[in-house]
Amino acid sequence: MLLAGLLSSCANSPFSSYKTTSDYTLNQVMRGQLAQAMTAESTGDPLYNMEYGLLQRLQAQYSPSNYYFAVVEQNLDLWSMSWLSSTGGQLSTQALTLLLNDNVLEYKPRSYERTLVATYHALNHLDLNDTAKARVEIKRMYQFEQATENYNQALYSKSQNQIQAVKQDKTQNYLAQQILQKYNFSDLNRPEVLALKNSYQNAFSHYLAGFVFEALNEPSLARPGYVKAGQLNPHNKLIQQSIDQIDANQRPGPGYTELLLVEETGHAPQIKSEEVHIPFKMNLTGQKNSCVNMVNLFFPRLVLDQSTKLAYEFSVDQQLLQPVALVNLNLMAARALKDEIPHLIARNVAAAARNIITSQQSCSSGGDLGTLLSLGVSLGGMLLDRADERSWTLLPQQINIARLRLPYGAHKINITVNGIPYQRTIELKQAYQVLDFRVLGNQVFWQ
Repeated sequence: MLLAGLLSSCANSPFSSYKTTSDYTLNQVMRGQLAQAMTAESTGDPLYNMEYGLLQRLQAQYSPSNYYFAVVEQNLDLWSMSWLSSTGGQLSTQALTLLLNDNVLEYKPRSYERTLVATYHALNHLDLNDTAKARVEIKRMYQFEQATENYNQALYSKSQNQIQAVKQDKTQNYLAQQILQKYNFSDLNRPEVLALKNSYQNAFSHYLAGFVFEALNEPSLARPGYVKAGQLNPHNKLIQQSIDQIDANQRPGPGYTELLLVEETGHAPQIKSEEVHIPFKMNLTGQKNSCVNMVNLFFPRLVLDQSTKLAYEFSVDQQLLQPVALVNLNLMAARALKDEIPHLIARNVAAAARNIITSQQSCSSGGDLGTLLSLGVSLGGMLLDRADERSWTLLPQQINIARLRLPYGAHKINITVNGIPYQRTIELKQAYQVLDFRVLGNQVFWQ
């Protein structure tokens, strides 16, 4: 018990549940208690820095938010440089390690999280009216995407080798078939998930890229951003209108602002480790005695935000607007997990084979002692073998946009959330501006 307590107190503990941590943070945020949501500390943990950076952004504390995002990007820059021009970079520890619990390893941002670190860093700069620095982050976002594409190709090749190795081993193949029969993958195989081109590109990041380059009067770079957004979110009239506007060189005239309104709703899915325990009797050690073992299957299950609608209408100077959805993080997270299925199956097979062999070696001593030792090994496996619950849960559940051309001066934005009215006055004074806000529970956070 003492050992379990010590291990569970560690930041990267095989017994820890990140969902418990994120539950507390999200509950505080939805109560409007942002200062109590997370404790400020200096840490090298990428997930903490992403979460705390976004928490600072919710409070419109852009400079501290930029600091924490920059710390994350320092490591991501090094990672991406090894993958930008080839598929021969170094695969992450998670991709290669099958016998270690994922929770004890340093967190590696998921594919869509890498893109969104740079995207939110760019938004911070836009909120500070620094379009040039936003441009730097957009270029970084492109680099992260290219590196992720190459990395995924190498990871796919590695996963195929793992699958072939499992198929060639009779015991491992049997275990893999049990996993496929017993675990429900339906959430990851929905048509909306399969329709996504990949797990790292999203229409909002590319639309924002188009807007930034348009603001900088670089139409040759703005148009590809809008076009890619349209490819990722087909049949979107607002995206097509933005492309047409670039083609017609329709920039705002003197005294007018092209205003991009960004509405973020809810929070990204949490992850809960789900375990399925299957009785298993197969003698893998050649010993005389054989005990019934428990095969412990463990997979990540997405827990979706039910507290907030996906979109809310709002008004600008009493003009009612229906924002257009650009990206749903529920689907992005599901697609990212689907891409991990071969590794998750191999990880389960390796853990099950390890636990069964160890249990049967204990059982070979025979009698009640052997049965007790075998049971202890199975219980230990149930505690240690858990899916990684870590993810960037302060990200929104969905990102919607609207766009208006308005004269310079003060304008009122109104939105009602669950019967509670909110109002914000924005001062327009330049050709291109962004107003973004977050709806979470009954709260609206203006950025």
